[in-house]
This record gives sequence, C-alpha cells and structure tokens, in this order.
Amino acid sequence: MAKTEATKNDVNNVSDGTGLAGGYFYRAPLGSTKPTDLTTPLDAAFKVLGFISEDGFTFSTETDREDIKDMNGETVHSAKSSHSETFTVTLAEVKKGTMAVQYGEKNVDDTAGKLTVHVKGDDPERAIYVAECVLKNGRRWRRLIHDAQPTELGDLAVKAGELFGRETTFTAYKDATTGDYYTDWFESTETGE
Repeated sequence: MAKTEATKNDVNNVSDGTGLAGGYFYRAPLGSTKPTDLTTPLDAAFKVLGFISEDGFTFSTETDREDIKDMNGETVHSAKSSHSETFTVTLAEVKKGTMAVQYGEKNVDDTAGKLTVHVKGDDPERAIYVAECVLKNGRRWRRLIHDAQPTELGDLAVKAGELFGRETTFTAYKDATTGDYYTDWFESTETGE
C-alpha cells in the first residue's frame, strides 16, 4: 500500500536526532560540488570534521522587526528589518581540519607529526558544510549549509574530565542561486519512492 499524506497525528514523525555513524559533519571549500539530494555520496572535496560534543548541533534564527504605527498609535504592520541564521557546534577532535575551521587554513600546518596552529585573530574562511543526521527509526536527514563562516569562538577550558574543544558559532549566508541558507532533505514517512 502506497504511503499518503497523514490525516491524523503520527508518533513516527516525533523524533530526536543523532549524527550518522561514521561521519556527520563535513566541510568543503566554496565552489565545490554541493549535494543535491539525501543519498548521493558527498563530493571528494568534503572532509569530515570528526566528532562533535554531546551538545550536538544548535541552529538559531534571529529576526528583528519594526512595528509601523498609524497616526493613532496602532500597529498596522510589522516589517522585518534583519534576519540571520547561525549554528553552533563544539568540535571534539584536535586535528588540522578542526583547527583550520577555528583559526584559518593558512594558520595551521600538519607536517612530520607536528600540528602547528598560529592564533592570529584572522577571520577563518567561508566554506560549504553538510550535517548528516539520523532521526527516530533510522530516518535520514541531510542539511546542506551553502556558505558559512566561523564568527565566534567560545572559551577553551583545559582541565581533567572536560572536553578539549571550543564551541564554535558559524554565521550562514544565502546561496546566490537558490536564496537558501540551508537546504534540508528528509526521508519521508508519508510518500514512497
């Protein structure tokens, strides 16, 4: 029997989210071939950024609005004055790729078994990111982040029993072609293939 759009509540659509086993956060230089669906393997330009902390991904939307009032002081319209999309992760692996995300490619070198990071305050590069996630019952979700840049680093706590990692906040920018900040693909519970 073919699946159809639901006519009542369905607990299969209620879920938590986890990362896809084997790799769930990837980065590629701007201009790389982006995925266009849920299942096609990522282009070779995408490199896995490794584990992220138990806090996972946090995606945030901030919109400011200005109320426009008539001469009687009543609000007649609410105009959007700004919109921004950000996401936050704590990269858990100490390696060239994660350090380059935080400090910039030109400030990180991994040669002859030595990882060297120059902390200069430079703006890290913008890049394409992909989050590969799994919802309840093995349902796949892929989020393409068309263009993003690390714009804020959290504190680095160095002590026993705590993850050696910095919370990194990324600002997402619109794709010039689609106008999307993100493009999401989910396995559907309502339609078949």
